[in-house]
Amino acid sequence: MLAHIRPQFHRRHRVLFLTRSMSAAKMNINREGTITLTPPNPTAAVIFAHGLGDTAHGWSDAMAMLSKDLPHVKFILPTASSKPVTLNMGMRMPSWYDIKSLTKTENDENEGVEESRELLTGLIEKEVETGIPHNRIVLGGFSQGGAMSYYTGYQMKKALAGVLILSGYIPKLQSFAVTPEAVNVPALICHGDSDPVVRFQWGSMSKDKLEASGVKLDFRVYNGMEHSMCMEELDDIKAWLQTIIP
Repeated sequence: MLAHIRPQFHRRHRVLFLTRSMSAAKMNINREGTITLTPPNPTAAVIFAHGLGDTAHGWSDAMAMLSKDLPHVKFILPTASSKPVTLNMGMRMPSWYDIKSLTKTENDENEGVEESRELLTGLIEKEVETGIPHNRIVLGGFSQGGAMSYYTGYQMKKALAGVLILSGYIPKLQSFAVTPEAVNVPALICHGDSDPVVRFQWGSMSKDKLEASGVKLDFRVYNGMEHSMCMEELDDIKAWLQTIIP
């Protein structure tokens, strides 16, 4: 049986992470499991999707820490619906789409990926309706959530502020194509070079695909990091967000 693919913070960073995660933003959780961190007067938004088997709660502390240093940014963390996952012997777990293999992602049919793209696009449009324009919205995610961020953010008809990928990959890599409207959307791609789940090679291949399409990106590699996150990475994310949605 497949274990839940959740981020594990390096031990040397965990105490520091927990002590720095306080935020003044108001937290709300709806019946679908979406967590929002809303400051008094948001002028930008980050929509962040978790990985396979996880929920929004798995990333609420990390986003709260970013919120502390980005007081003008609203953070929206959706939770995927529970569905059968082939890789997990058909058992149900939170998933953005079905995964059949951890070694042949480019050949997967990725059943459910289009429905999840519609969900994320709907969240983006909901923020636009509140007055935050597309070019002030960042879409991001970890692992399978990162895959959805690639698939959604770079196939939109309106340009976002940026796309944030943590230990992710492009699903349907061979047929994936960046829309003309999204070519100028910058990306921050972060990956550990010792990742045994979403292999570093997949992250690198996805980066190459974007670069070949003309996307300007920042590719950060973390020495010795597995399928996890570290404080250095979180600091890099904060600095990048401060640049693209100041």
